[in-house]
Amino acid sequence: MRDDEALDVLDLPQLYTKPPADVLLATLDDLTSQPRSWEATPRPGTPRGLDGVSTPMQRTRKVKSEGVPHYLTKIIASSLAWIEDDVEKEAIWEAASQRLSERSGRMAMGDISRTFTIPFQPPDLSAQEPAKSDEDEVLEIILHEPAMTSDSMGLKTWASSYLLAKRLTHLRDALPRLPPDAQILELGAGTGLVGLAAAVLFKRTVVLTDLQEIVPNLERNVRDNAALLVRYDARAETAVLDWSDPGAFLLPSRSGEQQQCLSRTFRLILATDCVYSPAHPALLEQAIGYHLCRSNDARVVVEMPVRKADAAERAEFRKRMLGLGLILLSEGEEVGYDDWGASGGRDDGEGLAEVVCWWSVWGPQ
Repeated sequence: MRDDEALDVLDLPQLYTKPPADVLLATLDDLTSQPRSWEATPRPGTPRGLDGVSTPMQRTRKVKSEGVPHYLTKIIASSLAWIEDDVEKEAIWEAASQRLSERSGRMAMGDISRTFTIPFQPPDLSAQEPAKSDEDEVLEIILHEPAMTSDSMGLKTWASSYLLAKRLTHLRDALPRLPPDAQILELGAGTGLVGLAAAVLFKRTVVLTDLQEIVPNLERNVRDNAALLVRYDARAETAVLDWSDPGAFLLPSRSGEQQQCLSRTFRLILATDCVYSPAHPALLEQAIGYHLCRSNDARVVVEMPVRKADAAERAEFRKRMLGLGLILLSEGEEVGYDDWGASGGRDDGEGLAEVVCWWSVWGPQ
């Protein structure tokens, strides 16, 4: 919906008219700012972008954003004296506070859930018209993200994760075919989007790993998508993996017990947004070097934002991958959305930014 089609804040019920509680609650419900899920993948029957990867986000606002924070603040500050029911008053204040926090950035928000849509097949860019498809050709993954603090970046879904999850539909046929019993390892899985998508698309067990404080939410997201995994006969496991000590990794087994993960176990390793401090290239090299199978068909797939501040770290990552005896087999850049800030991209004025990301596929020389 375009801004010129949306209501103006002056069209909303004004407090001087003493609107009933149900009217205010309905209005506040209309002002809900839905969690960003960067819907860049067209649903069946909708136009797609020229690059087949990113298309403009579909907006669903019903009210122009200008003046809304002031409107919400007035509700919060009002005594709502004309409303007799104290429970209704509390509900109105709480809803208005929530709407205000939703407009104050991701760090100000509480727990949220997002739905991400992943295509089962890459788009046919040569087709004149979008191909007709059914609901089975898109995969919907629901992810929970807890309230964030400055030291819990792994509890947020990042643009690079969404882009790589969609790119897996392109890579599935380009990568060497995995043996039936092969497992896939995801390093720094965060909220689990890439690993869950890989489990369904590759029909292999994916082990999603991250630090101790991140894994509980990762486990929750795997449980919340259990029906999806069962539907497609897919399997995802979670485990704690500290890159500084990759040999301490415990691998879940079908019996439910954990066992020591042997080195060089995985033919395919996935990682997103994994290099954003000077220490990361060496730690990532250590984890990949320990866990990547030494076979000609082994692959490492990585996607990360192209941030100017991390240029040295990306160069160091390339150097260390070559040091592992791996070569760059394919690479490219693509654009996605994020709600964390511009990150070198173009902000749309509402906290949603275009983010350029670099994807790469590595394999033995």
